[in-house]
Amino acid sequence: MSDYELQIQATGKYYDEAIHAAEQEDIEILSSVVPGSRLHEVIHNPIDSGIDEG
Repeated sequence: MSDYELQIQATGKYYDEAIHAAEQEDIEILSSVVPGSRLHEVIHNPIDSGIDEG
């Protein structure tokens, strides 16, 4: 496995653990890992309706 692939796995594990910790504190997290879905478009649209805007 390349260093890049190891880094991607480590990054994914880090964020999975962070989301799990936040969920344990009753923090609601809206996320989408399905590019092309309507939810993904709403979350990641920086122009008109995206939550990521700003």
